[in-house]
Amino acid sequence: MSPDVSPLERRYRRLLRLLPATHRTARGEELLGLLLDLDHGRRHPSRHETLNIVALAIRLRLTTPVTTTALTTGLSALLVAAGTQPAGHTLDLFTGAVLTTDMPALIASWPQLVVLGLLPLAPLIAWLCGATRTALTLQAIFLTVTVGWFVIDVLSGAGMGINPGQQLFAYAPPVLILGLLAIAARERWTAPRPRLFWWALVPLGILAWKGTGEWGRHGVYVSDAVPTVIGIHAAATAAVAAAFAVRRHRPAVIVGVGLTGFLAGWLIPDRLLVNTAMQHFDGQPLPLAILIAVAAATMTGIGHLARRPMAS
Repeated sequence: MSPDVSPLERRYRRLLRLLPATHRTARGEELLGLLLDLDHGRRHPSRHETLNIVALAIRLRLTTPVTTTALTTGLSALLVAAGTQPAGHTLDLFTGAVLTTDMPALIASWPQLVVLGLLPLAPLIAWLCGATRTALTLQAIFLTVTVGWFVIDVLSGAGMGINPGQQLFAYAPPVLILGLLAIAARERWTAPRPRLFWWALVPLGILAWKGTGEWGRHGVYVSDAVPTVIGIHAAATAAVAAAFAVRRHRPAVIVGVGLTGFLAGWLIPDRLLVNTAMQHFDGQPLPLAILIAVAAATMTGIGHLARRPMAS
């Protein structure tokens, strides 16, 4: 950079690096000149213009194809994991979670239980059908009702002894889903393809929650297998990312980085893995959402690699 560059210009150039490279190439110098004119005589960018640049960078990066794909995949994974949880637990109630002596009372109220178990699937189904605003409205209603019940319990004294940290962690997925749906509605995002993959995950997610209910009841925590599972996921993610980053020698990159990721996953301490990955057995949808997102990203990456010709 030229020594004649003023401190203001140098700092604005650093800020403009937040913008996507394509936008900087097309409009960077023009935008820089405008900012220097607006803040002429200053040594530091004004707070107003700094916030404008940050907001512009966020908006532009949210509209890039890679970011859009990543966020819609994450949103879909969260919706599947959180939406299928009540249905899975309802299925578990009627297939082993309740003692035989208590089944008559459960059977007597089965319509209400089934409805309550299936209702949380509504935002997911609306999202997969392309009705993003409907999904947003339904998610907002469900979150409001859930938080309202919690507040009523606290005010009535029924919520004594609740761990605030655990409660905040429990509300994190639905709040994150609501935020992503709001962005999706604004940017007119749609569910990622192939849609059949995501529709198939609905019954699979219900069965997964049923299975974790069984495992949790009988204390089956297969901690020895966790490093292998995490290693495989780390290998697949790292290999696909590296294959996109490196144009040449893709097969070698996939194998090499994949083995490295597998070893890295294997060497992570068991205690750390049990305390993170196995949280799914405690009824938290986030680990299942991560698993679904990794599977979807891996499938998308492999599909892109299969369609692209190999570089010479």
